[in-house]
Amino acid sequence: MRNADPREHVSSQLEIPAGGPANSMLIGSLGPEDCMLDGENESQSRENSTFAISLTRKEQRKQRRRCNSSVPVSLEERTHTYGTNTLQHNPKSPPNQKKTTTSSSFPVALSAPASFPSMPPGTQAFYPLLVCSLGNPGSAYANTLHSAGHTVLTEIRMRGVYTPFTKGLSGLVSRPNTMRYKFSLTGGYQKAGDGGLIEGEDDFVLWQSTSLMNVSGAGVRKAWTKFEQEQRARGLQGRLVVVHDELEAALGKVNVKDGVASPRGHNGLKSCQTSLGGVKWWRVGVGIGRPENREPSVVSKYVLSKMSREQQACVENAAYGVLCALREIQEGKR
Repeated sequence: MRNADPREHVSSQLEIPAGGPANSMLIGSLGPEDCMLDGENESQSRENSTFAISLTRKEQRKQRRRCNSSVPVSLEERTHTYGTNTLQHNPKSPPNQKKTTTSSSFPVALSAPASFPSMPPGTQAFYPLLVCSLGNPGSAYANTLHSAGHTVLTEIRMRGVYTPFTKGLSGLVSRPNTMRYKFSLTGGYQKAGDGGLIEGEDDFVLWQSTSLMNVSGAGVRKAWTKFEQEQRARGLQGRLVVVHDELEAALGKVNVKDGVASPRGHNGLKSCQTSLGGVKWWRVGVGIGRPENREPSVVSKYVLSKMSREQQACVENAAYGVLCALREIQEGKR
């Protein structure tokens, strides 16, 4: 009876990965001295070594070099550790076969699921925001503490990718700048058309009230009505956020509250609550400090005074905290 060819035994036990010859070594080229399997003793290995006698020494060296690399296994027999991309052989592999561990900077090719889990009915991953700021119009009230909301929105617009403020939605509006450009050596930069929002960009429409603070609610309501119609046409549900100054809070401190929370004497918020009855909205307050004297005349003079350089820097730096709050509202975390 002829001796069993060890190559046949190995090829019947192992699978070649789907990557083909480019990703795996030829199993049939293994030499018998490198293919000790469970249940074979040394004498059987010596008997089987007659297979290699007919080969030249040069060919035997080539075969041994091929076998020095780890024997490939099927993808099902590998385990993948995220972060280190470590591949390990299945513990059920033959006990006499050395188990190898390979670290690679390339991820293992894993099959994608047939379908991704869908959002539950009636839910929305991101909510487009209409962000309204309250303040008094005109150069006389520009950069005053009472118009801190306008200062913050101007800072967000300048640091982000937004169009300049122009008349719209019954106030001043700034939208994400989605214009794309192309470059050529002869024509330079030219408009290539509206590319729409890129995934991950903030879907905010910035709006500044052009009404006096005490009657600003009506303008906010008109802007929200038009914005809501735009979002419904897109098949989306928008959200309304009002950014305002907050007396008594530390300079530059950012607070997020429900729109129906106590206005604490803020006439602009009172006007919004009156005009936005039945609308769910959020408000983000930016602290402007407080005067030493609480007399109404002193407080009025304080909030309508121009910001000092230090105060303006604190309010402008609060734009980052406001932006973080807006993103939480956009993501449905608030």
